[in-house]
Amino acid sequence: MRTDYLRLGIYVICLHWLITAVSCTKTEEPPRPVGTELPYTNTVTRKLAALLDSIPEASIYRAAFKRTTIQRYMDSVNAINPNTPYTLFVPVNKAWEAAGYTMDKVNAMPAAVLDTLVRYITVVGGVSARADGLLGETNYYPLTYREMLTRTQVPNPFNFYFQYYYRLCVGQSAGVLRLNGKEVSHKAGIPAVNGTLFLIDSLVTKPFYESYQVLAADTSFSFYMAALKKSNALYQKKGILGSFTNEVQFNDTCALTLMRGDLTAGLDPAAIVFAPDNNAFRKAGFNSIADINTYIDHSALAAAPSFTRMLTNMDSILVNHRLLINIQRINSGYAYLYTAGLRSNAYATSLNNSTALGAITYRQENGQIVLHRQDAPQGRGAVVIGPSDITTLTGVIHRVDNLLLPTP
Repeated sequence: MRTDYLRLGIYVICLHWLITAVSCTKTEEPPRPVGTELPYTNTVTRKLAALLDSIPEASIYRAAFKRTTIQRYMDSVNAINPNTPYTLFVPVNKAWEAAGYTMDKVNAMPAAVLDTLVRYITVVGGVSARADGLLGETNYYPLTYREMLTRTQVPNPFNFYFQYYYRLCVGQSAGVLRLNGKEVSHKAGIPAVNGTLFLIDSLVTKPFYESYQVLAADTSFSFYMAALKKSNALYQKKGILGSFTNEVQFNDTCALTLMRGDLTAGLDPAAIVFAPDNNAFRKAGFNSIADINTYIDHSALAAAPSFTRMLTNMDSILVNHRLLINIQRINSGYAYLYTAGLRSNAYATSLNNSTALGAITYRQENGQIVLHRQDAPQGRGAVVIGPSDITTLTGVIHRVDNLLLPTP
């Protein structure tokens, strides 16, 4: 019996030693990570330039950036204020290639062209690296040079040139980053010592055309443009073209052009246009441009004395299809309204509670954005249809399927 207990004790001791030895062997080897570590983690100690050099999928952007004058500009600003932050929106290689820019092409392109491309997606100021919480769009002035732009239409008395300041509209919500209304990334930004870097999936470029030019080039808006021009012709005949009263602008096409401006950033012209296409006019009983012209010829203004400040009958409808953000007090925050912001109701309070002429109200119905005149909320509704969110030199164009009439 004593021998059996002795054997059992020796067995238990040996088993304990074996388990201990195996356990020690396992804990001595650290766990191996799955995959490779991202080269740009823990970046808050790096500057943007060093961070950019560490990202393989940004090699085309890096080649373009180094051929621009942006780093010199940053250095000159930092010499005065070393704490100035910047935000770089960096298209990944696939985004450049999708836009037709290979590495070979970027290396051979004129540096001035690259400067224009990269400056537009570079802003002074820190954009939050966390893409959440901002329902609407925030306007930034990118590093794009100020330009003296020539207008397609120069109505008196605004016959002068002015410097134009570009905007880049940044939206962040629900983990999505938007530039000029377009979803460009579902990733958080990468913080650096002197700002933030966002990797984006699309190359966003600055606008080159006025709303007037975009709409005039699209034949599906020929009725709309004809209606605006016909009203303008009557305003010119009555001697009120270009005049203002009580926030009313007697020149409809002027809202779509580079009408007025100032040397101060933020005062450049902008209009949000809910443009009715030809089918929208047909739904309202205007089956041709001739029908539109006849209707306007019967305006009370047509029989009124010269210098009578009165909208045409058609313009009293179409005034509800545009928001002039530097003239009317609607949308006084100078926001460019995009579909994502409208869907999130980010602008519901400011738009639905406005009292100015041409004010609209909107809501969502079955996933669609439906507009109504605020002076006739039970009148005919217009649905914002795609493609929409067209950014121009003078604002944003949305296509709608109806005229905003006071009656259903």
